[in-house]
Amino acid sequence: MICRVAGVPALVPPLEFLGSLTAPTRPTGLSEWLNETVRNRQPDKLLVCLDSLIYGGLINSRRGEESESEILNRLKEISSWKRLNPKPMAVFTQASIMRISDNYDSTEEKKYWSRYGREIFQWSELLHRNAVGMKVPPGSLALAESRIEPGVRDDYQKTRRRNFKANMRLLDHVAKGDIDFLVFSQDDSGEYGLNVLEQDKLVKSALNIGVARKVMSYPGSDETLMALIGRALLESATRRPTASLQFSAEYGSRTPSNYEGQTIGETVEQQTHAIGLVLTNDADANPDFQIIVHCLEHRQGDHIQLPGHSSDLRLLSSTDAVRRCIELLSKATRPVILCDVAYANGSDPALVAELLKRPELLKKLWSYAGWNTTGNTVGSALALGIARWYSEDHAHNEARERHFQEAMFVRLADDWAYQTQVRGQLNGQAVADGKLAELMRPYLSEIGSASGWSIPAVHVSLPWQRTFEIEVSITQ
Repeated sequence: MICRVAGVPALVPPLEFLGSLTAPTRPTGLSEWLNETVRNRQPDKLLVCLDSLIYGGLINSRRGEESESEILNRLKEISSWKRLNPKPMAVFTQASIMRISDNYDSTEEKKYWSRYGREIFQWSELLHRNAVGMKVPPGSLALAESRIEPGVRDDYQKTRRRNFKANMRLLDHVAKGDIDFLVFSQDDSGEYGLNVLEQDKLVKSALNIGVARKVMSYPGSDETLMALIGRALLESATRRPTASLQFSAEYGSRTPSNYEGQTIGETVEQQTHAIGLVLTNDADANPDFQIIVHCLEHRQGDHIQLPGHSSDLRLLSSTDAVRRCIELLSKATRPVILCDVAYANGSDPALVAELLKRPELLKKLWSYAGWNTTGNTVGSALALGIARWYSEDHAHNEARERHFQEAMFVRLADDWAYQTQVRGQLNGQAVADGKLAELMRPYLSEIGSASGWSIPAVHVSLPWQRTFEIEVSITQ
């Protein structure tokens, strides 16, 4: 959808090659499709989620039982990609640093996570602190280890070592020129942990071999390929746009970001840098667009009921931040990219309620997102906004305007209508498409009426038969 907004054709693999919650992707089929497409279609840019090719997907990277040698062997084909294309081709890639979740949810992990998830998280945190010379309470590391079955510890460390070695091998491909830009994405992270320790090692290794400018690592994952589309568009453009940045809360940039182990401001800085966007603080400058980050002071809400040891963040007062955000939007003289990160896992319903009352403010938006983590929201919002800028700068037309409206509709339908309005009504139980459509209908109608967008038929479903994600499809 982002590429359609930009007016750039995107070549994507058949859906049957891609995996699901319980089934991995088909690496062999994906590899054959990729090689054939590069050879025959000769694309200008190649954007690859390496987890899909190496492990069978992000989830399977944590659950798969493939041996280290098998995984490393799959990396060899990276060297051939540019040789397959007779034209110069930039290669942008993403690879994940294996996450550590602080819960007992084994839905996306190995089965032992339901018994040892939190214990592994705490043990990992102590291992990191100990490795970097930080003081840990005497005996705490041994006690943490004793709470985890030895076989589980061994298996967990074996999987981590395998994936870390694969990521280190990717740096060699950057050094050889096989990869032009590499993102090590990191989802669900605390401030300390083996994943953070690995991140530090990867960044230092990139610096030592002279490829630091071509490698980044930061929180996020699901948005990374969207952000890489934005980066590819900027590198293809005849000029680089500039953007201003404002937060709806005075000190909102200092607010800790849930699931990321850092502040919202740090995430915004990393996402803009990864996408290649130039920010200006010059009050007299006339940027191409404005970025407004809607956030709260001191804490980020969360539409998900967290475990018992956590605060309930599902309904925080955002009155002041919403008022300030609406003021910023009202005063905006340039198109706006709106990153709604007041809450994790969905929009701020108070903000969207105001937007739906003010169609003139909706018309100022070149992008909106408000889903999952701060990194997910910011990266995808920037990507869509840059696609719209690219379209405006390269012969915007009615078809691209229609694609833009559809993309915006889907974001609001997903991030607001489903995540903040309907998901809670499901009580964690997946429902049939018909029932889901019935629950979504009044909210989708509200979006359509407020925006004035002419949207064809909309189909909604729960593609992985769980309530975490919804698929919103625009049918022609």
